[in-house]
Amino acid sequence: MDWETMERHFSRARMARYCAQRGGCRVLAAKDYRANLLIAGGLMPVLQILEVALRNGIAARLTEKYGRSDWWINWESNPSFSAQVRDIAVARQQIRRRGEHDLPDKIVAELTFGFWSALFNAKLQGYLWKDLRLIFPHCPKAVRKRHEVSLVLNQMRVLRNRVFHHEPLLWLRPTLTEQHGLGRQAVEWIDPQLASWLDELDTVPSLLTTTAN
Repeated sequence: MDWETMERHFSRARMARYCAQRGGCRVLAAKDYRANLLIAGGLMPVLQILEVALRNGIAARLTEKYGRSDWWINWESNPSFSAQVRDIAVARQQIRRRGEHDLPDKIVAELTFGFWSALFNAKLQGYLWKDLRLIFPHCPKAVRKRHEVSLVLNQMRVLRNRVFHHEPLLWLRPTLTEQHGLGRQAVEWIDPQLASWLDELDTVPSLLTTTAN
């Protein structure tokens, strides 16, 4: 596809960012844009496996902690959870708007990665960390600290948002290789079997190698 067509459909401003990275070379910039699309797709396995396993792990731990599948009910009178209570109310509204029943499983699936990663914030440490740390049984004890886990999850949240908002991924800091490695590491903390399965599906390492050549 020629450069003018790409500019027309993807905008001059968007394409200019790629062109600037290549010193004005449109040929290389167009290749980078194509590579960015493929890498964004390639990141889906690590992002999806981490997000789904994380939220289901959290829901299971909180169900055990509070003795009920609608565990958020216990947060409604606690001001420290006001943001989470609001997010859950919005999720329930969205589910009902679709004509569906707002069952606990539906609510868990509706909540964003940002919701789940925020449960590891410092302000909730005294309420949740003792239970949530058990989601990562394969995380080395020296690393299994709330702030360490929170840093990784927030990094993956930012990466996920960049992917879903179709932003450039090739020039990230930390590098995409480093961020991808963090995501895989978090999956392994949850279950090495998941990490092994991810390795079978993961095309990001080969895509990055191709892009670098």
